[in-house]
Amino acid sequence: MPALQQLPAAGAVVDTWRALLTGPWRREMPLRLRHSRFLVVLYVASGLADTNGRIPDAPDAGTLTARLARSCGTRPETVARILAAAAKAGALTEHAPGRYALTTTAVPDWTAALAHLDQG
Repeated sequence: MPALQQLPAAGAVVDTWRALLTGPWRREMPLRLRHSRFLVVLYVASGLADTNGRIPDAPDAGTLTARLARSCGTRPETVARILAAAAKAGALTEHAPGRYALTTTAVPDWTAALAHLDQG
């Protein structure tokens, strides 16, 4: 019997966050963020979030960075840098090491995200 696929997350926080990501946030992002894996990683992360915007652990699937790396076709180190950059911008919060939640800030600091990615 095939395994059941998990449906994409939905709910007030997730839906608002995705609307911001694909609308005003994307338009305000520097081109380098828009044309990198940054958007892909964030959008895939939103698919893992619960209705409150928290991205839960999945012990059987590995760490969040490993799960996102597999889904996005990139290295876990790159995903970790992108998540940290998104947290610097205010689009995510890291409420515990490696545990993230979506935030619906009105004006993320994309310059801070870009600066964080440029450091590595």
